[in-house]
Amino acid sequence: MKRIVKLQILLVALLAMQAACGAVIEISEMNITVQVAEKAHFRYEITLKNKIDKPLVPGISELRLQKVESRRLLLLPLPFGEKRCGVDVENLRAYSGNMNFRSYYEKHGDYSSVYYEIWYPIEPHGEKEVVLEFDADLVDSGILFKSVTFPVGGDTDIRSLNVTFSSDWNLCYREGDASSVPANHIAFFTAEFSIIPLPVLPIRGYLLFWGFLLVFVLVAIVILRKRKNMRT
Repeated sequence: MKRIVKLQILLVALLAMQAACGAVIEISEMNITVQVAEKAHFRYEITLKNKIDKPLVPGISELRLQKVESRRLLLLPLPFGEKRCGVDVENLRAYSGNMNFRSYYEKHGDYSSVYYEIWYPIEPHGEKEVVLEFDADLVDSGILFKSVTFPVGGDTDIRSLNVTFSSDWNLCYREGDASSVPANHIAFFTAEFSIIPLPVLPIRGYLLFWGFLLVFVLVAIVILRKRKNMRT
């Protein structure tokens, strides 16, 4: 009976500490690498820092994902009317060294949540390095271009943030340069890749390419009509 009471007291203490987690824990460093193919492979290298002089159990952490897609006319992406939806996640894994943590995800309509649970204490003012990996259906693919957009943020300060992208296609656009994210704020990152060897552009490549193609078609139509009128 005493053991059960002690376990209950410990559970209450852990839950109370988790509720106040935003004030006592921070992410001192987060390195995110995103490999873009048919799907996006994410690797989060997260350093959790205990800010107090007592051992701290992080508990359950949540990572939110949202897919941003361009609306299309047949196969052509339109430059307006983005659609946001939840994300399918595969091959999810959370670990630290040889220690694996329970991880899972849930889909909530227009976003998805990835959860990982850490029920091991971090020493006073100590740090714990955690790696989170998964494949996500986050890639907005077109004929010549594909892109990925994802948010970073939560109820914990991210002191140092670094995001890198890679793909077999050529990087032609990138947006988002936040190097830190305060608690309860979100920063968005976007990368666009093309099979065409374009340089890094100031605007989205598909907007530039299809806009130029549309202008070219319109000019060609005008020229052909003028020639036809001259013959008649």
